[in-house]
Amino acid sequence: MDPRRRKVAFALMLVGIVLVYLIATAASNTTMYYLTVEEALARQDELVGRWVRVAGQVPGDSREFDPRGFRLAFDVEQDGKRIPAVYRGVRPDNLVDGAGVVLEGSFNEDGAFEVDRLLVQCASKYEAADRYDSEDSRAYEEIDGVLYESYESGWRGGR
Repeated sequence: MDPRRRKVAFALMLVGIVLVYLIATAASNTTMYYLTVEEALARQDELVGRWVRVAGQVPGDSREFDPRGFRLAFDVEQDGKRIPAVYRGVRPDNLVDGAGVVLEGSFNEDGAFEVDRLLVQCASKYEAADRYDSEDSRAYEEIDGVLYESYESGWRGGR
């Protein structure tokens, strides 16, 4: 093989390696663990500071909202197991007793889940057409066929 072809082959191989690295990095930054409450509690120590998703229900007796600091503390429950969570931002209207939620964020050193994004399951009265209304400023996300209303946290600048 002449030196010119060798250089071209080396350059193409280098570009291929860089592309594979960039794709792998992008994929790892966009993936997020999706855990049940029980799985999250079992792995809580190793998940401190790592971005994860946790799904469960909010028991009504656990909600405490501080309107001055826009701080909402609540528990996420599943099968009798609970995780304390803290969300900073506007209190979601549809966060009612037994509401299905998906939390995105991380555990802190104290064992509380710091919520950066709160997804609250929409009530059955909502129809799919509502989420595409251009006048509507709410954000919706569908996870496993269930529609959730999305709320961004006002702390840590989101993800």
